[in-house]
Amino acid sequence: MLPIALGLAAAACIGVADFAAGLASRRVSSLLVGFWSQASAVIVAALLLLLLRPEIAPGQIPWGLAAGLGTGAGLALLYRAMSLGAISLVGPITACSVVVPVVYALATGETVSLTAAAGIVAIIAGVVLASLQPAPVVGDPTDTGKVGDRRAVTLAIFAAAAFGAFFILIGLAPQTGGWGALWTAGAARLTSFGVQATLALSASRAVRWPGRQGFIIVAAGLLDQASLVLVALGAMTDAYGIVTALVGLYPVVMVLLGVVFLGERLTRLQAAGATLAITGVLLVSV
Repeated sequence: MLPIALGLAAAACIGVADFAAGLASRRVSSLLVGFWSQASAVIVAALLLLLLRPEIAPGQIPWGLAAGLGTGAGLALLYRAMSLGAISLVGPITACSVVVPVVYALATGETVSLTAAAGIVAIIAGVVLASLQPAPVVGDPTDTGKVGDRRAVTLAIFAAAAFGAFFILIGLAPQTGGWGALWTAGAARLTSFGVQATLALSASRAVRWPGRQGFIIVAAGLLDQASLVLVALGAMTDAYGIVTALVGLYPVVMVLLGVVFLGERLTRLQAAGATLAITGVLLVSV
């Protein structure tokens, strides 16, 4: 029961965090969203390390720092994509990042299960369907424009690739018990913030506080970090596979929030693609 609760809670945190960040990206620059959300997350990560003082294994910091480059780039692309297109479309496509480490495993000589292979096929088919968006039909309108959604799909695909690189690099870090994984995660969060800070400062020499949106952005960063802690707790249980599989449900949260709070309506082709992508993510994660 505990692994199920941790997995669902982590999925909810990620889904709400990404939705909140995407909503803020439509009101202020996505670069500001990335900067302040990651700034709040890196502060919490540092506080957790100071409070818990877990043991550190050799190699954790270098691999964590390298992995953070992937998640930093992925978040920048994700926030930009959500500012252009429907959040309920971008979320499922970005979640397809789970296929990248599977492809890497195949390339390095590993074998995958029939379920994972079916998941990869479903993901590819889902992304293709979502990318081939036709003109909106009567009674089935989209919340965003055709051009915006296409650009968002392209950015979401690149975001998925960046997040996939993060998963590969984080998997190469030394495995530790207990809270030791927070060192790897903290190092990754540091370089993720570094990427966001570089992008924000390159666009503007001064990074301003984003006004009323700032509280939403900080909340997104805190929820993002909370999901990391929940997953770390899940790693301490005997059913970590269940935890990671349930975390893959976070796009469902984003889709539901987009429909309920933004009134987003995808075309039938988009909806079919998003559904296939989510199904594929779950199959690969099992």
